[in-house]
Amino acid sequence: MKTQNNDPSKVIDLNRAKEVLMGQKENDSLSRYFQVLSFSELIDETSQLIDEINRKGSTQEMINKSKIILKELGLRIKNSKGLSANFLKMRDELEKKLSVF
Repeated sequence: MKTQNNDPSKVIDLNRAKEVLMGQKENDSLSRYFQVLSFSELIDETSQLIDEINRKGSTQEMINKSKIILKELGLRIKNSKGLSANFLKMRDELEKKLSVF
């Protein structure tokens, strides 16, 4: 006969697991959306996000979106020889906003 193991570290919170899974799906969807945008459209999305953070403050959703945008921008410029001053400024401003939270 098996005995019950009441070790709380081995118990999985199904609601939390569902939340994490949904968050991953949303992030994957957002990442795919950013991948299909042109570089110019991606820059526009970044500018809009910075404006929204400046107006409304940051939420967890905006922080996640910012991280995904930064990742996509990084992937696209990885092989670029040079970056414009505007892009560097936008990237630095967005990272600065994220570091506050």
